Amino acid sequence: MTATLDPSSTAQEEAAAPSLWRTPGLGPLFTASTTARLANEAARVAMVLLVLDRTDSPALAGAVVGALTLPALVTGPLLGAWLDRTPRRRGVFVANQVLLLAALVGLLVATGSAPSYVVVLLGLVAGLTAPVLTGGFTGLIQPLVPQRFLRRAYGAEATSYNTAGVVGPALAGALAAAASPAVAVGATAAVSLLALVAVLRVPMPPPVVDPGRPGLVRTVGTGLRLLATVAPLRSVTVATTVSFTGMGALPVVLPLLAVELGQPAAAGGAFFSAFALGALGGSVAMASRAPRTGPLRLAFAGTAGLGLAFAAVSFAPSYAVALALIVVAGALEGPVLASTLAVRAAHSPPDMQTQVVTTAASLKFGGFAVGSGLAGLVVAEHGVRAGLLVLAVLQLVGLVAGVLALGRRR
Repeated sequence: MTATLDPSSTAQEEAAAPSLWRTPGLGPLFTASTTARLANEAARVAMVLLVLDRTDSPALAGAVVGALTLPALVTGPLLGAWLDRTPRRRGVFVANQVLLLAALVGLLVATGSAPSYVVVLLGLVAGLTAPVLTGGFTGLIQPLVPQRFLRRAYGAEATSYNTAGVVGPALAGALAAAASPAVAVGATAAVSLLALVAVLRVPMPPPVVDPGRPGLVRTVGTGLRLLATVAPLRSVTVATTVSFTGMGALPVVLPLLAVELGQPAAAGGAFFSAFALGALGGSVAMASRAPRTGPLRLAFAGTAGLGLAFAAVSFAPSYAVALALIVVAGALEGPVLASTLAVRAAHSPPDMQTQVVTTAASLKFGGFAVGSGLAGLVVAEHGVRAGLLVLAVLQLVGLVAGVLALGRRR
């Protein structure tokens, strides 16, 4: 049985309801999730800067980031299914922070002196339990938050992601520039330790477990079938995976766009911050008041807007114009994320909430990696503006594919 989120009734109930933030346990949950995500986002930047500083090897730096991301493709569905059924949920959240902390300290010791494979393995260790950041915390929202507040709660969840996306890289970059990459890594380890303390305060409601439920591997298969056969889940998964494939171009095209517009490549960092700030604003708007538009329609509308915004960026005549358009694109992405989370919550069984989110996130990670490779080839052959157009087109392809997936009946 799945929950339903009716936009009109939800808005009416909220008008007479107490504040969302008076919900017991919600404050500690978002404190822990935001701090943990901030540490993870900072680590992606700090690790790269440390490896480049000590080894001068972009290939090794890229391998470390890949190692940090790669495990999620496999561990996402497994961890999600396990979190939905184990009464010992907190151990996974604690393990995620401990592994990241250990990997960061290990990198400080090993980078530049140990063999390259050791450095890559440390990145792999840090990424083993990373899916708890995407699905684990999200899966705790529905058990803690009253039905009438769910849309706004998922808006707040998107705000958590985007806050971490803004502050984490900025913190790591600023510390590396002002002091050293080693200081940035050390500070990231300290943030991870703070996240570990915050995790210990989060309420962990017991999962809804069916006594006759099959084993873990079969449960993973059930989750994949759920994404494929429930029309709204199938639709939003197809749309966001294709969209995220396009987003994989961002690390490739944004620094080169800055150069194209007469700025140093480092000025591309402002583009990343502009996108994250725009997304933060969009998700804050979602958290402040539940929209009347249904979440699936809002996700589709945001994806269409992303395509148009990035198409406009590809024709930007100046750095300032490109920066403004990227803020607009970010503002459209925030509601897409919040609405996607709401769709998944509304159409997933209570005992599979976490698994659905982590499995879908794993597909998005795979799409992102493909998009990065595709963008590199396009930019090398046709230039950065062509890469931006590919990014834009993939948003519209995702929208069309999502609509078609919704219309299929099984």
